[in-house]
Amino acid sequence: MPSARPHRNRPAGSGTPHNSAPAIWPLLIFVLVLVILLVGAGLTYVTWRYPSLGTPLTVAFGGITLLISIAIALARR
Repeated sequence: MPSARPHRNRPAGSGTPHNSAPAIWPLLIFVLVLVILLVGAGLTYVTWRYPSLGTPLTVAFGGITLLISIAIALARR
């Protein structure tokens, strides 16, 4: 027997659940960009602190390129 109370997560009178999948994509892209920037900054710092690892920006750009390539490959699956 259905309850007379509206569901807690849905507004009263809502017959169907809302599709929030399209709203997730901008947040997902934003988080992905933040992670890429954080990893790039980390690689830049490490190579600046330890110059024997190579030119800082070259290693950082290489690392970012690798992450982007992996993300694109996974997105196309």
